Amino acid sequence: MSVKRFLYIDDNKIDSQIDNLRKKLKRSGIELVDTFVNFGDERFKIRDPNQNIILNIPYIKDYFKENILNENFDIVASDYDYSDHNLDGYHLLKWIMNVSRSEKAPIRKAKFCLYSAQQDKLVNELNTPDKIKELIKLKIDDFISRDRLSDDLATIISREDESYNFNEQLVKYLEKFPDYRFRDVYPKFKNKPLSEIAHEINKDLPNGTEFQKTLVELTIAHLIELNKF
Repeated sequence: MSVKRFLYIDDNKIDSQIDNLRKKLKRSGIELVDTFVNFGDERFKIRDPNQNIILNIPYIKDYFKENILNENFDIVASDYDYSDHNLDGYHLLKWIMNVSRSEKAPIRKAKFCLYSAQQDKLVNELNTPDKIKELIKLKIDDFISRDRLSDDLATIISREDESYNFNEQLVKYLEKFPDYRFRDVYPKFKNKPLSEIAHEINKDLPNGTEFQKTLVELTIAHLIELNKF
């Protein structure tokens, strides 16, 4: 059974949808490990100068930097409406995606989705040339109706499970043996623990990229030799 990590962000619990999603995925041989960031929690709130309760955006950003951005998630889904005029799901995902890409944080490789109970409202608010350009640049993977959340996410996750990403699989296998040290073949990584090599690959650092190219070349050369072409 494969495992998929799922982060969802909302100001209300959506336990029934998550339970339905977990059941659907289990039937497909996928185990769901979910993380919920609940903006209904008091720790994410603050009072403004007029004593109105609002979301504490600086705290939220610090929380995500310290606890979320360096985690490996397969799917990140957020509600659009947090019932706060200072922050919505679109702008939070935009911030997460931009920061994680600039800092090459692991979460950047997730698929990002917005969901809403009022999709018409969401479409109207994002329907300007500038916002459409932003959406294209951000590459948000899907906009989902809250009513179809479990069905649509199950489809996205199942489709993702059928694909194969060489980079991600290589990192995953290297991290299984973090303390083993690399001996030969690629001199720049000589005596480095496999965990450090996995880090360089995951961060898209130059040596990590070159190592992958070398690994492919050596693998193909070995296959040719084995098959005596």
